[in-house]
Amino acid sequence: MLVPQLTHVPVSARNAMRDGPRDSATHLRHAAAVPALGEIEIGGQPSRESARESLTVMAWNVERLRHLDAIAGTIAGQTPDVVLLSEVDKGMARSGNGHLLGRLADRLGHAFAYGVEFLELGTGNDTEQAANGGAENAEGFHGNAITSAVPLMRPFLVRFDAAGAWFLPEHGQPRIGGRMALGGQVMAGDRRVTVVSVHLENRTTPAGRADQTRHLLDAIDKYDAEAPVLIGGDFNTLTATYPERNDDPAAWLGRIAAEPDRLMRPDRHEPLFAIMAERGYDWRDANALDKPTQRRASGDLTPAGHIDWFFTRGLIASAPATLPAVKPDGSPSSDHEALVVTVRAR
Repeated sequence: MLVPQLTHVPVSARNAMRDGPRDSATHLRHAAAVPALGEIEIGGQPSRESARESLTVMAWNVERLRHLDAIAGTIAGQTPDVVLLSEVDKGMARSGNGHLLGRLADRLGHAFAYGVEFLELGTGNDTEQAANGGAENAEGFHGNAITSAVPLMRPFLVRFDAAGAWFLPEHGQPRIGGRMALGGQVMAGDRRVTVVSVHLENRTTPAGRADQTRHLLDAIDKYDAEAPVLIGGDFNTLTATYPERNDDPAAWLGRIAAEPDRLMRPDRHEPLFAIMAERGYDWRDANALDKPTQRRASGDLTPAGHIDWFFTRGLIASAPATLPAVKPDGSPSSDHEALVVTVRAR
């Protein structure tokens, strides 16, 4: 459902979800009762009526969008036709409790569509909770977005299963919902092009991400099987399960030392690449394969990997680049770099 504003969930209801039973069956009941998980918020205004035959597209996990000024500057420097965003907060204490996407779209002269990945029942991770001074979330929404300098037609939302089980007590960041994708179409010359912003689960297995990919591609074919497609976002191609990567850090570093290219060339370990290839999608021409897309925190000894990707079908990709996510003072604006590519229909 397209709406001008996502349906608000009162803080009393959010707190009751957080403080009540935290099991999978309860999560399903809560998720079914949150209208915003099925809504797409539409806003902003496109600055142009149409695009050229070629589209410049960016994809970026903007880590809450809290550093809006720097992120807007990086995006504006590329003058993209379309921007595919993930990890966008709305009404979250950790990012100032504002509608950051609306401000970004106004700054760029773009229309926007926004879909909710999670209704956040807490105020973030330990660092974010410590920094927000005890403020409550105004809305608690966190999700994916598309901004577009040209009209965005027929927006659609694809929900994945809640494979990360974020609602369970042991995960520390209670959330209702699950990963998702948000799409729509723009005109490139006289051709419709389907554009999709996606965020796959990090707290699952490579096979779990493959299942999410199959579900996404089936949904795209049902939406429009004929139009060329560009999918971009954070695929979390981390090549192993969450416990394998985190329970024994020394063992994980040993595995990486034995296969030093596994994080930059994850296709041997992540079956979603084979699924994409079987379904006619390519990634080799659309990505700067020699550049990592992660920004490691100070003290993290794990090498940065390539976990953000573009995949294309029926498009010719050129000039892929990975842009540093930095503020003017050199500090990070996100924990992911930004991707950009130019595409045109075959």
